[in-house]
Amino acid sequence: MKRTALAALPLAALLLLVAALVAAPSAAADMDGVMMSGGKMMMMKMGKPAGPMEHEMTMSDGTRVRLDGTVRAKDGTEKHLRDGQMIMMDGHIMDGGKAQGMSQ
Repeated sequence: MKRTALAALPLAALLLLVAALVAAPSAAADMDGVMMSGGKMMMMKMGKPAGPMEHEMTMSDGTRVRLDGTVRAKDGTEKHLRDGQMIMMDGHIMDGGKAQGMSQ
């Protein structure tokens, strides 16, 4: 019985590795949005800078993002992104990898 369990261990490890590799691209794809960097808004694709933001954007939840970093939610509340903050395409604000609401 111990032999069977030991023989299954490499197979389980291989399956976990394959699952992690398959999941990684989708996690990176979730990192699309815009980020305040050095006082300028930058487009982010797959978690990497993709060039400057060139025009106002509307996120999927109705949140609007201006070139100066002003974020206006659909309910009218406004916030100005600080350096290092990112707003995802779904309208969620990220600060240091943690989601944050508009009230902060």
